[in-house]
Amino acid sequence: MSANIAFTFRVTCIEDEAQAQAVVEELRELMRDESIGGQVSIGVVADRGGHVVSGRTDFPVSVSRAHLWCPEFEKSLAWYAKEAAPSATCTVEWSYPDEEY
Repeated sequence: MSANIAFTFRVTCIEDEAQAQAVVEELRELMRDESIGGQVSIGVVADRGGHVVSGRTDFPVSVSRAHLWCPEFEKSLAWYAKEAAPSATCTVEWSYPDEEY
């Protein structure tokens, strides 16, 4: 069964701008690997003297077996981010638009 899912994420504890850009590139690779590259916006913002990479779905994505995919996606997001920034911390917030009506 499929579910329509939207998500936002934040990657914090990034040392500098170069590392933040490297995290963005890693996460773009993840989105391509998950076949949602054209559906997720990713960028860098300055936050209290540091850098944060954040992203979100541009619109809900349809995911089969979402109850299994979501936890694995969170693990992958953290792994890809840590490839570029070993001290990175990731958070993901999920929403299910079909259930909000």
